[in-house]
Amino acid sequence: MAKKRADGNYKKSFTVDGKRYYIYGKNPKELFEKEIAKRNEIEQRFEQRNNPTFSQYYERWTDARRGTIKENTIRGQLGVYGVISSVYIPSASRTFGELKIKEITIDDLRVVSSDLLKSRKARTVNDYMAHINHCMRDALKERVIDYNPCILLKNLKDTDEAARDTCHRALSLEEQKAFFECDRCKSSYYYNVLRFAICTGMRSGEIGALRYSDIRQGMIHVERTITRTESGSHVIGEDAKTKAGRRVIPVTPQIESILEEQSKLNANMDGRLVTMNELVFRAYERGLLTASIIDRDIRRICKKCKVTPFSMHALRATFATRAIESGMNPKTLQEILGHSNFNITMSLYGHCLENT
Repeated sequence: MAKKRADGNYKKSFTVDGKRYYIYGKNPKELFEKEIAKRNEIEQRFEQRNNPTFSQYYERWTDARRGTIKENTIRGQLGVYGVISSVYIPSASRTFGELKIKEITIDDLRVVSSDLLKSRKARTVNDYMAHINHCMRDALKERVIDYNPCILLKNLKDTDEAARDTCHRALSLEEQKAFFECDRCKSSYYYNVLRFAICTGMRSGEIGALRYSDIRQGMIHVERTITRTESGSHVIGEDAKTKAGRRVIPVTPQIESILEEQSKLNANMDGRLVTMNELVFRAYERGLLTASIIDRDIRRICKKCKVTPFSMHALRATFATRAIESGMNPKTLQEILGHSNFNITMSLYGHCLENT
């Protein structure tokens, strides 16, 4: 019941779920309107907490994971979320992110999967859908939902065998020779980058973030990588991809020769001697060197030398395969590649021997 205060204003209190709320107004009508608004606000908060949309839960889920996983990883996942949440679901006349998480069905997930497949490869779509499953699985653990429809979703299969093998396939010795001896490859601005990648097994982001100061006492110190911001731009991160990613790689005579040639190229491009804090490898326009830039150049070279197209990451797989073939200790290979455990190394690259 409303009470009139000594100052002439009105006061009223009410309880919702054991919590007391107070409202104030100049007259009973204003007090009534404020009470209605407050009750609607409380109901909306309750609805968001107990029956959130996918977007509302995802934001809450992401905030809860901060501090337990790398911020770079979260930024990448937010990019995936942005794509997923914007897919329009015709049957609901709203986007996937606007659907109540409790009401998401297997049909909604299939719409998302089909929409993503229009512009992405099957393995990428599978990764995106796996991220939804991770989120929904945690929602089930928290009892936000009673059932996770993702368990009914099957992985898509790549119909293009070449596309399926692009990432982790290793080049055969014949392909490797044809590629690197091709005139188009030797004349490429990124020739040193390509040779450095196959001689070190480093990831593309690690190569793009490598500074001259990271090369000392005959070792390459891998300490950081290129990452994406929430806006999609590339920046040099403050850390490696993983804890195991911080590692050292011996500088062989071949690697030393490549670095010397790259230093001369940089000096010619910039019109001055390089400094220790500068990046070793940069894009032709002098910006950050990303995998997409190298992949475009690789495709052009492959077309010229008639080698099945591959990605820059395949050079890492090729390094691992040649290392296995030469008898390198698997544990040493694991450390050079920066894998957290031996099983990752063998599951990714052990099969490469079958194709060489």
